[in-house]
Amino acid sequence: MSFPRRKPCFNRPLAARGRCASGFTLLEVMIAVALIAIALVTLIGAQAHSVAIATGARFDAVASMLAQWKLTELSLEDFGQLTGSSGDFGDAYPHFSWKSEVEEVGESESGIKGSGDMLKTVDVTVLVDGDPTRTYTARTIVYKNQKNKTDTDREAETAGSGKAEAGGNRETGAETAR
Repeated sequence: MSFPRRKPCFNRPLAARGRCASGFTLLEVMIAVALIAIALVTLIGAQAHSVAIATGARFDAVASMLAQWKLTELSLEDFGQLTGSSGDFGDAYPHFSWKSEVEEVGESESGIKGSGDMLKTVDVTVLVDGDPTRTYTARTIVYKNQKNKTDTDREAETAGSGKAEAGGNRETGAETAR
């Protein structure tokens, strides 16, 4: 069975060309390409935005961890030697650096009577090399311990020697009971 062959549309008379449906017109193709371009631009913009959000979230997570790490180190220092300084985090975090600022808190600022020269605020700011807009700052308040280190050390030694003596007596008592 053979099908009759149709003549192409451009060979038909003008009156018959309106019913011819052999392909897309240039206008239809241009509209389709424009719609695809608009959709692609929107999708690429959304992807770029999500990458920026993910980068910011990663910075916040790493910077907060590093700031807490440095605050812990600074709060373990002797209260009298606690001053502002700066540095980096070494080879583990090569693009991050830190800066600390220490200020004494007086009675008027804290609202606590008798707290003069006993409180300091410590601010640690974590920075990324080459981007001054991305910074993270954490703050803590450090208080001065009332006892001297020598008094604390003496108490620890006394408590330790008392335990040793009690342990020695127990051993002697146990030997005697045998």
